[in-house]
Amino acid sequence: MRFDLHVHTSHSGDSQSAVEEVLEACVRAGLGGVAIMDHNSLGGSRYAMSLKREDILIIPGMEVSSARGHILAYNVHEEIPRDLEVGETIDLIRAQGGIAVAAHPYRVWSGLGEEVTRANDFDAIEVHNARSTRSHNELAAKLAVSMCRPFTAGSDSHEPDTVGKAYYLSSRDCYSAEEVIRDVLSGNGSTGGRHRPKTDTLGYGIKCIGEWLGRGFKRM
Repeated sequence: MRFDLHVHTSHSGDSQSAVEEVLEACVRAGLGGVAIMDHNSLGGSRYAMSLKREDILIIPGMEVSSARGHILAYNVHEEIPRDLEVGETIDLIRAQGGIAVAAHPYRVWSGLGEEVTRANDFDAIEVHNARSTRSHNELAAKLAVSMCRPFTAGSDSHEPDTVGKAYYLSSRDCYSAEEVIRDVLSGNGSTGGRHRPKTDTLGYGIKCIGEWLGRGFKRM
């Protein structure tokens, strides 16, 4: 089964995708499930779960802006505060029974970087992100191997037409969020999909700088 484990909705400050649009896009892409990982908010995840759709599995979560970079918090049901140190953020995620994943660790604007990722006890590493370049994704995969950590993958979609562009392929059928988490931690899954083309890097950088200026020099 294919799962996009990193999707944003209008509950993130940098996306206009309605939750309903995202879920319909998941079905069109043939996904078995999706993790709605809005920035510092469980609003999109909670709303998606409230719809009680039977055609798409929702894995609850959020993308937390720690003091050093972004961390994916899976299977949490209470919001994790932003701007805390990495270790404290990981502890709060685990206190809810969730898992903490280093998001796109080599991304300049929001990744934790290799040193910080290695220095903290993450449950897994995001190794395939459709908004990251192939080289950064390959570095993330090598990092996961060297740290003996399992991996996740997702589109990091901010608009419906990019949902499912990168995905996690489970090693077995999963019909609950807990089963997906267990499959991730088993390390037996795989990843697929696209990477951000190098030709898009300039436009992506300009977009990030513009958003950063608009937020008053504050990290998303």
